Amino acid sequence: MSRETRRSSLVGRLLLAQIVPLALLAAALTVAGALAARAVVEKSSDRLLAGSAASIVAQIGARDGQAQVALPPWALGLLDSPERDAVFYAVRQGPRLVTGYDDLPRLPAPSPNETNFAYARMRGYTVRIVQSTVMVPGVEDPVVVAVAQSLDSRRASVRELLFNLIGLPVLLVATAAALVVPAVGWGLAPLRRLTTELTTRAQASRPDLTPIDAADAPTELTPVVGAFNHMMGSLERFTRALERFSADASHQLRTPLSVIVANLALLERSAASPRDKALLGDSRNAAANLRQVLSQFLALARSEAAAADGEADLAALLTTIQIEAVRAFPEVEVLARLPADLGLARGNSVLVGEVLRNLVFNACAYGAGKVIILAAPDGDGPRVVIWDHGRGMSEDELRSLFTPFSRGAAGHASTGAGLGLAIVRSITRRLNIGLVLRPRHPRPGLVADLRFSAPQP
Repeated sequence: MSRETRRSSLVGRLLLAQIVPLALLAAALTVAGALAARAVVEKSSDRLLAGSAASIVAQIGARDGQAQVALPPWALGLLDSPERDAVFYAVRQGPRLVTGYDDLPRLPAPSPNETNFAYARMRGYTVRIVQSTVMVPGVEDPVVVAVAQSLDSRRASVRELLFNLIGLPVLLVATAAALVVPAVGWGLAPLRRLTTELTTRAQASRPDLTPIDAADAPTELTPVVGAFNHMMGSLERFTRALERFSADASHQLRTPLSVIVANLALLERSAASPRDKALLGDSRNAAANLRQVLSQFLALARSEAAAADGEADLAALLTTIQIEAVRAFPEVEVLARLPADLGLARGNSVLVGEVLRNLVFNACAYGAGKVIILAAPDGDGPRVVIWDHGRGMSEDELRSLFTPFSRGAAGHASTGAGLGLAIVRSITRRLNIGLVLRPRHPRPGLVADLRFSAPQP
């Protein structure tokens, strides 16, 4: 099972941790309540049944040695209920039925002046029977009074009590479950605000390394916020050190290298022997290559640290770059078609110029003597297309071309470091510039297609 599929929500975890124990507790309370309700109903119903039998016992008399009873109307009226229970009775003197139902089951009679209870079947009903045995003066045999009642009213009372007992726990569990979602939302509100702030920072064009305000963070998140702010402080110090290094390296390394290249060029002109000229020429080329690599390193560092906001005049930038390309590559014909209504592009003008300069200079270096620059308004912003007439590149070469230090087959013969297109990719991603490199089929050459966004009003 993947890590993604195992991920669960806080709401689900809280529901599982809170509702399951509550549901188990409610089930236990329901079972205990059901047993208690059944016992209470049994006890109260037996009391009524015993009261009914006692009222009959109180009316038993004797004549000529035989028991007699005048059944009072309220004796069985005690057992009336909305469920209309079936009620049976029997008064027996020994084996003789004095009055009542003769088919009422004969159960073992209790001792005199005692009462017992039992369940039995009577005419298809399950009944509860109470029996009382009395010794009537003038009657030799004990008189047994039995009253039976069906169980409909008992079952109805138990159901009513169970409904009330179950309804309360179910309502409690349902209320607790319904409160989980708003409770989690309220509890996670500070974390949501913190997430929004971090997301905004992550989507910003320039990294925001300032500490997070922990005043609104809950106590449980204070250590996390503290660790994050500590990490932001370390990153800011590292970034400042990198920026200082870039500035120092630019001044301390590029200037001496330019002097070395110039001096080697002068010495090469004054060298007497072809061997000395060749050695000085190789040294000058190596120094010039080192200066170019250093410049590309610094450009890559600047592209990561510089602010991305701003506006760029593409027409002015492309005109300047065309002039620079003509000077740097006098053997290459660089043509440009720049309309007057080209407009501005969104993004830092220095970074945009770095992108265009790298693409134009790459085209000049590998373009077989001719480079075309076209620019025009297109939809939401300007569009710039640069193509050359070189050998072009295969699809496999294009996929690896933006990797630092990766050079196509044509680049192995040059002195470049393979950082130019990596710089282009870094800047275009930061500035949200659309860039597509594709072969110029069916003709030879490579096409760089750039789509810029218009500045925000």
